[in-house]
Amino acid sequence: MKNLQTIVDGNLLFRLASFFIRYLVAIPAIFLLGKIVYRLQIKGRHNARDIKGAMIAANHCQFIEPGFLMLVLFPRKSICGASEKNVTRKSIGWLTRLLGAFGIPDKNPFSITTYIEEALRKKVLIFFFPEGELNWRSQTPGHFFEGFFFLAVLNNVPVLPLTEVLRERPIRRIFPLWPPRTTFVLGAPVYPDDFRSPGVSRRKQATLLSKHVRSVITGTIKKASGCKTLPERRDPTTKEVQA
Repeated sequence: MKNLQTIVDGNLLFRLASFFIRYLVAIPAIFLLGKIVYRLQIKGRHNARDIKGAMIAANHCQFIEPGFLMLVLFPRKSICGASEKNVTRKSIGWLTRLLGAFGIPDKNPFSITTYIEEALRKKVLIFFFPEGELNWRSQTPGHFFEGFFFLAVLNNVPVLPLTEVLRERPIRRIFPLWPPRTTFVLGAPVYPDDFRSPGVSRRKQATLLSKHVRSVITGTIKKASGCKTLPERRDPTTKEVQA
């Protein structure tokens, strides 16, 4: 993948343009959309108050999530991993990068290691979706891929579980296409060192970290009564995992 500017390593002009689009256009518009249409609520923001560089792992069940994620940690600077094709498209690639996306190469995903290190050094918060694919309105998270958890272990930074909880609404009886009520719950940071012990490899650490974060997300959905009766569309290639 060719070297394209992002809000982490872009020049001054690119970063100024990003600031304008994110904070003066996108975030106000998404805030209004979230409150009016989605009845958006955000809980647990205090869990990121004293966190510097960190990773945020979220379940992935609505297309609008990357926009909502900017609201969750506003005014902190955050970035989000995206498919390589989405940041290299001539039509919208520049806009996705201005909004905070960075590309993950399909053939060599771990080539982003240096970029991640630089972002964390600059105290940027990194969002990622460990399911890899969007599972439309599903409140049963699929299998978690461990790549970003391994990067968290390598950089010894915490992972904050971010749970998206969807609930049914009376208005959907009249307008079935209306979005469900959406709540984001930001959990307490989970530290890689909590899973470090003699004889445990870094890869095993990443596995344990991944399983724990997934259990927090599934537990939060259950506790918050996430709706399991919404019309779902799950990627047929995505493996389901029992909580």
